[in-house]
Amino acid sequence: MFRKDSDTTFVGACLAGLALEDDIDTWVDEWHDAPEGSPLARIELKDHLGMTAGEYALWVEQPSALRFVIAAHMRHRPVDELLTSQDDYALAARAASPESARTVLRWLVQTGRVDPERAAHA
Repeated sequence: MFRKDSDTTFVGACLAGLALEDDIDTWVDEWHDAPEGSPLARIELKDHLGMTAGEYALWVEQPSALRFVIAAHMRHRPVDELLTSQDDYALAARAASPESARTVLRWLVQTGRVDPERAAHA
């Protein structure tokens, strides 16, 4: 895994073309294996990955949502907004199967993270 510097996050590395979605397990392992007291051990995993608390919770509960988290960062928009926006939903759906996007959106509605009315327009 190529690391530009210690401040590089997983999402940042993906956006820079330095990491792929499949590399996330390596980044998680790196955080778990960090020596006690090291700078990496002193930060939360979500911060090492470059995710907000909501994005991290979404990824933990719906790993297939990772591509949408990365796409949201690329577009500088929240994941729920990305999935409920007509244009961005189509963009995100192309990044994975359309069913994957629908599954994540349904889960966001079921867990109360997205208003069902907004989701109906996606």
